[in-house]
Amino acid sequence: MDSYKYNDDFNNLELENYIKEIQSHFPGIEVTLDNVNDCSLVLKEKTNCRNCPGLNCCKNQVKGFMTDVIDEKFISVPCKFKKEINAKNSQNSLIKTLYMPESIKEYTFENYDINCESRKKIYSHIQNFIVTFGREQVKGLYIYGTFSIGKTYTLGCIANELSKNGISSLLIYFPDLVSDIKQSLSDQRFTSIVNMLKEIDVLMLDDFGSENMTPWLRDEILGPVLNYRALEHKPVFISSNISTGEIKSHLMIDKYKSSEIKAERIMERLKAVSISISMDDSEKYKR
Repeated sequence: MDSYKYNDDFNNLELENYIKEIQSHFPGIEVTLDNVNDCSLVLKEKTNCRNCPGLNCCKNQVKGFMTDVIDEKFISVPCKFKKEINAKNSQNSLIKTLYMPESIKEYTFENYDINCESRKKIYSHIQNFIVTFGREQVKGLYIYGTFSIGKTYTLGCIANELSKNGISSLLIYFPDLVSDIKQSLSDQRFTSIVNMLKEIDVLMLDDFGSENMTPWLRDEILGPVLNYRALEHKPVFISSNISTGEIKSHLMIDKYKSSEIKAERIMERLKAVSISISMDDSEKYKR
């Protein structure tokens, strides 16, 4: 309904009829000359919203918002499409990524192909994880298997599912993290990165095992981070091409007994924060 354009004759019949018509839609407030056009805008924008197919087609004065009247005050409120976007942005803010494409935040279990036993176990574990998290100790997953079977995609789906339930996560491409940490040794970023790895609710390391493992990385970064998270009962999710039986040789680096002990210590910490599942029964996917 268009706003009424009136002249100096406030008592004309046309104006009175216009106010009466608008008043019929607002039984809870008194429609007067001062607020009649605001009331008319409320009616117009509510009609726009009822017929709107999406935010890109919004016809209201402020895109994504609708004028409404509450307690005789005219305010702008977000429409359902704007609310959906706000909720999605809020959810995405719980998923932090490093060296990963932003598109990973869009991975979801709604499109997850549960075509094998390992995927069923992963999905079941996450549903139990969400119910249990914050109330008792819960472990993440060490997901391993050959190339192109959906390990990274699985981590993205997990991060998305956790965010829907208010659980924050940090998803990192591990080989790039290693390179960045080495370059940040001389500045404050080093401490900041390590603290972030320790403190985030859920830590996710993608492609563990592809990095160049060194004694420094094992003893000064990976060991302390996993030890802290194990003591604080903070879960870790890892994807890897190396099986649990190959972790020890990857961590040992050399044949010295001290390296073997350090590797075994980290393996125990991994067991404290994650449960291992092989995804080798999953189908390979074309990229």
